[in-house]
Amino acid sequence: MSDDGKHGTLTLGQSSDEGDQSFSERLRIALSGESPHAFSKRSGIGDSTMRKYLLGSMPGLDNLLIIANAANVTLDWLAAGKGPMRPSTGQFLAFTASDAEHRQVLLPRYDIRASAGSGTLVVSEDVEEHFAVGRDWLRRNLPPWAPLNARVGVLENGGDSMWPTIQDGDLLMIVQDVEWRIVERGGIFVFTLDDRLLLKRLQVLDNGDLRIISDNKVYEPMTVLRSDIPNRLILHGQVFFAGGKPRNYPS
Repeated sequence: MSDDGKHGTLTLGQSSDEGDQSFSERLRIALSGESPHAFSKRSGIGDSTMRKYLLGSMPGLDNLLIIANAANVTLDWLAAGKGPMRPSTGQFLAFTASDAEHRQVLLPRYDIRASAGSGTLVVSEDVEEHFAVGRDWLRRNLPPWAPLNARVGVLENGGDSMWPTIQDGDLLMIVQDVEWRIVERGGIFVFTLDDRLLLKRLQVLDNGDLRIISDNKVYEPMTVLRSDIPNRLILHGQVFFAGGKPRNYPS
């Protein structure tokens, strides 16, 4: 850092001797004047998550790789202030050069909770972080109808209305861009009903009405009339995986 308090300029291949910089300072340099909002939109990292990083929070490896790739800086420099800021000519970033890119897929985890209860008011859909999932595992576990290039997202369940199938705090993987014919087959879906985000089992009745069912029998089912479905319901995706940490531990 220069004596006048301004950030010095690092040219291609030049090593940084500013190891005392914080991650947030290096992140601001990496943005190169681009607004955090624009960078968030371009990289896929949510606005609120970027604000946390700029205030001093340290991202995990997956988000470090995404930021380094989007900002065209080296991972070592971004994470620890070591080595050159920019990759040398002909050098690829770890995120794009690694063989792991071909074996893994980064799934966005949205900063919202799907409610297995009375419903969660939808405020935002920022991407909080990314999960690395094996590509082969994903192909094996996707629903049979889903294409190999299907959009998949991760979010957290909140509530007990889908117990015992899905528990409070479980992470959900959903296939997005679901057509109505998939709903007609039945299954567990994430959807917005009257501006509230819900996780429920859906069943299309013979007359076209939609039955909304909780696996926990404490909760009564709901019915949406066929004529009301277009105005009241927005379908986000079908759940194909749910899991969390073990609930019972040996003493």
